[in-house]
Amino acid sequence: MIYVGIDIAKTNHYASIVNYSTGEAVESPFLVTNNKQGFELLYSKIKDYDRNKVLIGLESTAHYGNNLISYFH
Repeated sequence: MIYVGIDIAKTNHYASIVNYSTGEAVESPFLVTNNKQGFELLYSKIKDYDRNKVLIGLESTAHYGNNLISYFH
């Protein structure tokens, strides 16, 4: 299982990717801007994994994560 944790903020988010099985950090925290380019960067880092084995979690911070959620839907 691959876990993607995202710290949500108004203009910039930070994401980290961890392989749950090994505990290894696949991607150290990196900047994800709250726009299409940032979302595409995040997608490029997770697209090669089996989508059934990727769990994306983000904190609840009012509406700041809505654009990101909409992009991935």
